[in-house]
Amino acid sequence: MPLQDLLEPSNLLRLFALALSIFNLIAFLWLAFTVWLNGDRRNLIARVGVIGLSLSALCFFIHALLLTTPLAQTSRLAVADFLWRLIWLPTLAGPYFWFVIGLHYASLLNEKWRHRRPLLLLCSGLLGCAVLILLIMNNATSTFKGTLRLLAYSDIPHSATHVSLLSPLVFLPVLFLCYVTFCAIGPWFTPTRVGRLLLVLWHVLMGRIRDMTPLRKRLANAFWDDQIQVELLDEPVFSWYLARPGLLLAALLMVALMVGLGGLGIWLMLKWVNVEPAMLHPPVHAATEEITVIPLNLIILDLWATGSLSIIVLLIGYSIVRHGILIERPLARRGFFEQWRGVVIVATAVAIFLTVYVAITSSTLSGLLIITLLATGAYALFTWSHYTAHDRYIALLGPFLRSTNSHHWLNTDLQKTEQSMEDLFFHLCHDVLDVQCARLSVLARPVRRDFSYRWPLGDAVTESEHVVEEKTVLLAEGQLKQSQPRLPIVQKPSQATGVQAYRASITLQGVKTVCWILPIHDELGLVARLYLGPRQDGAAFTNEDMDLAHVCGQRILDTLRGHEAMLAVAGLLRRRIVDVKLLGAQQRRVLHDEILPQMHLSLLRLETLHPFIEGKNELITRVQAESVLNDTIMTISDAHRRLAAMMRATTTSAPHRLERDGMIHAIHTMIKQDFQQAFDEVHWEVSEETASRIDEMVPPAIAELIFAAVQEALRNAARHGRGADVHRRLHLTLKAVSHPHLEVLVADDGVGILSASNSTTGTGGGLLTHSALLAIAGGSLTVNSAPGEGVAVRIMLPLTALR
Repeated sequence: MPLQDLLEPSNLLRLFALALSIFNLIAFLWLAFTVWLNGDRRNLIARVGVIGLSLSALCFFIHALLLTTPLAQTSRLAVADFLWRLIWLPTLAGPYFWFVIGLHYASLLNEKWRHRRPLLLLCSGLLGCAVLILLIMNNATSTFKGTLRLLAYSDIPHSATHVSLLSPLVFLPVLFLCYVTFCAIGPWFTPTRVGRLLLVLWHVLMGRIRDMTPLRKRLANAFWDDQIQVELLDEPVFSWYLARPGLLLAALLMVALMVGLGGLGIWLMLKWVNVEPAMLHPPVHAATEEITVIPLNLIILDLWATGSLSIIVLLIGYSIVRHGILIERPLARRGFFEQWRGVVIVATAVAIFLTVYVAITSSTLSGLLIITLLATGAYALFTWSHYTAHDRYIALLGPFLRSTNSHHWLNTDLQKTEQSMEDLFFHLCHDVLDVQCARLSVLARPVRRDFSYRWPLGDAVTESEHVVEEKTVLLAEGQLKQSQPRLPIVQKPSQATGVQAYRASITLQGVKTVCWILPIHDELGLVARLYLGPRQDGAAFTNEDMDLAHVCGQRILDTLRGHEAMLAVAGLLRRRIVDVKLLGAQQRRVLHDEILPQMHLSLLRLETLHPFIEGKNELITRVQAESVLNDTIMTISDAHRRLAAMMRATTTSAPHRLERDGMIHAIHTMIKQDFQQAFDEVHWEVSEETASRIDEMVPPAIAELIFAAVQEALRNAARHGRGADVHRRLHLTLKAVSHPHLEVLVADDGVGILSASNSTTGTGGGLLTHSALLAIAGGSLTVNSAPGEGVAVRIMLPLTALR
C-alpha cells in the first residue's frame, strides 16, 4: 500500500483495529496455554477455562482475517463467508463459558448460587442457541458482505422486504445483546443485590443516613453479601475473593459495550422498519455502491468494541497470573506477573509489526498469524518449563531449607544429627552440584570432623599446593565475582572480609585434576573448608553453584553447632533436674535423720525439768537444770537455723498471675510472698509506666524465661547472700528499663560468689541454664560479682527479639 494511502484516516483506523485484534489473539492464547500447563488438568473448571480462553483467541484469529480479506475479489468472498459463519461459534460460545466460570466461583462463596446455577445455565444456553438458530435461518446475515451492507447502509435483502419489530431481522440483534449482557452480569447482579443498591441510594438521597461512612463503602457493603471471614478462606475461594473487583470491572466494561451497541442497534432497527428517528415517514433506500472495503463507520464501531475487549483481557489476565484464577493452585505469582507484563509488551510489539508489515507488503495475514500462534505457544512452554525447573531446583534444596527445631534436637543424639548432615552433604553433591567428589572439613571446636562424598582415600590437599589457576573467584559480601586471568601464584586463605575460593591439585583415580576450595569464615575466623572436585559432565561451576555450595556448607556447620548448643542446654537442664531431686532428697533426709531426732530429744530433756519446777525432785540441782535448759535452747536454735536455710534453698514456684497480671507484677508479688523473710530490705526501682510498657511488649513465652531467670537469681541471693553468717543483713535491689532495650537487674549486697562458694554447695548450673535459654531467645544473662560486694545478675533482650 502506498504511504499516502496508508496515512488516510480510514486506513489508519483499520490498521489500528487489526493491531488490537492481534494483541487480543496473542494475550488470550498465552493465557490458555498458561492455564493448561500450570493448572490442575483434572479439575473441570480449569478445562472449562482453557476452552473459554481458546475460543476467545479463535474469535480474534478469525476477526483479524476478516479485517484483511479483500472484498473486491470474487474468489475471496467464499473464504470471507466461511470465516464469517465460523466466527459465530466462538462469539456465542465464549460468553457462555465465562458465564459457567463466574457461576462456579460465585457458588464457592455463596451457597445460594448453587441452587440458582442449573436454572441460570439453562436460560443462558437457550438464549445462545436461539441466537445461533436465528443467524442460520436469517438470509440477511448469511454472508459477510451482505451483513456489512445491512449494518452500514441498512440494505435489506429482497426476501425480507416486510420488516417489523417482531421479525427475525430485528429480533436477532436484540436477542444477541441480551444474551451477552446476561452472561456478563449474571454471576454478579441479582434482584436482591440491585434492590440493596437502590435502597442505599434512596436513603442517601433522602438524607436518612446519619453516620459518616463513604458512599462507595456503603455500596460495596450492600453489593457483596458474602457472610464470610476472609482469614478462614482456603484456595481457590480466597483467590476468587481477591480477584473479584478486577473481574467485576471487566463485566461492567462488557455491559457498557453492550449498552453502546444496543443504542446503535435500536437506531439501525428503526431504519430497517422504515422509520426515521426524525422524520418517521420516508423509507431508507439501500445503498447502491459496491463494497470493496469495510465501511468507515463499521471500522470505528469495531475499533471501539475491540479496544474494550483489550482492556477486558488485561483484567482477566491479571486475575489469572496474580490470583491464580482457573489454575486452581497458587503460582509463582511475582514471576508469572512479570511474565504477563512481558507478554503484554511483546504482544503489542508483534501486533504493531505484523500490522505495518501486512500494510506495506500486502502479504497474506493467515501465514503470519499461524507463525504467531506457534511462537506464542513456544513462549508459554518456555515460561512453564522455566518455572517448573525452578520448582524442581527449590525442591532439591528443600532439605537445606527445612528447619530443625529444638524439640527434634533434644530428642536426637549427635550421631543421628551427623548422619543427617551426611545425607544433606550427599544430596548437595549428588543432586544439586553433580560433582565427582567432595569433602567438607569442619575445623571449629567442638564439632571438628569431616564429611566426605566419594573423596579418594589418602588424597589430601596440603596448604603448599594451593595454587590459583586461570582465574580467581572472589566471595565478597555474599556474591561471586570473576576476576581477570592471572599468573599462577601461591595463594593462602584470606582472613579478610572478602573470602577467596581457590584451586588445588588432587589425584582422582590416578588422574591428576583440580578441585575448588571454599573457606568458610565466621566472626571467629576460619571454621571450615569445602573441597569440590570436578563435575560429572566436565562443565565448569557457575557463580550460582559456588555461592550455593558456600551457603550450604555454612548451613551444615550451623546445624552441627546449633545441635551442640542444644545438647549443652539439655545437659544443663538434666543436671538441674538432678540437683533439685538431690536437694529434695537431702532435705527429707536431714529432716528425718537429724532435725526431728534433735527436736524429740529436746522435748524429752524438757520433760525431765517438770519435777524440778514443781519442787518434787530434790536430786536435780539448780545448776543441772540450767545446764539442761541451755543445751535444749542450743539444740532448738540449731534446728531453727537449719530449717531457715532449707526454706531459702527451696525452689519457689511461679505465681498463677504471670499471664493475667503481667511479668513485672508477678515478679513483685513473688518477692513479697515467696521471699518475704529472705531479705531485710528490698529496693523496688521500677515505675508503673515502665512496668506497663514491659508487660505490653514482652510475649508470654519470653516473659516465662525472664521470670524464671529472675526467680533463680532471687533464690541464689536468698540462699547464698549471707554466706555462713545467718544474721548478716541482706539488701536486694531490682531495676527494669525498656529503652533502648529490655533490661532487668537483680543485685544484692551479700558476700559475693567467691566467698559464698567457700561455704555453700551451689553448682552454678541454675543461672547457666537460664543464660543458655535466654541466648536461644536472642538475649543474654550476665553475672558480675566480687568478694564482699554482692552479686549483680543482668538480663538483657534487644527489642528485635521481642517481636
